[in-house]
Amino acid sequence: MTVSHGLITTFFIVAITSLSVGYGFGVRAQRLPFTAEIGFTESQWQFLRWWVKLALVAGVLLPIALLVQAWGHSSSSIFWGSYLLVVAVQLLSERVLSQWLVPSVVVPIGFCYTAFRLWQLLDGLTQLSLSRLALIGFGGVVLFWAANLVMLSIMAMPTVYQSQKFQE
Repeated sequence: MTVSHGLITTFFIVAITSLSVGYGFGVRAQRLPFTAEIGFTESQWQFLRWWVKLALVAGVLLPIALLVQAWGHSSSSIFWGSYLLVVAVQLLSERVLSQWLVPSVVVPIGFCYTAFRLWQLLDGLTQLSLSRLALIGFGGVVLFWAANLVMLSIMAMPTVYQSQKFQE
């Protein structure tokens, strides 16, 4: 069974959504060592505006182009369809849960979905037959999400985690 299998994808979405709701309520009740708001500096916000545009190109538009290029190959279409479904659910859950619960919920949601997406992509590499050009595009998608995981770990997580609050 591959990562793109519907059961695994559904389980992941349900699990991460449940954990995200728990995070939101835990932060609201001040039971978790995280802030409700994201404490980015102005320069970090400027970087993120650029980063979101890059995410749109590398994480959404390029995979759509790879889906179009692979049209007619059922395994590739299923893979890219599953990938894009997970991206759409991530964006929807970030939007809804950050408005309903706390804005900082986008950080753990982004981290978990990025890790899942990398697993999805690495699994896809073993099941897809890619042309040389498609392989370059695929590699670009993988590199972007790997860099996104690093960015979330180094820049975003420290702005929402407050270890001092729980050491008192």
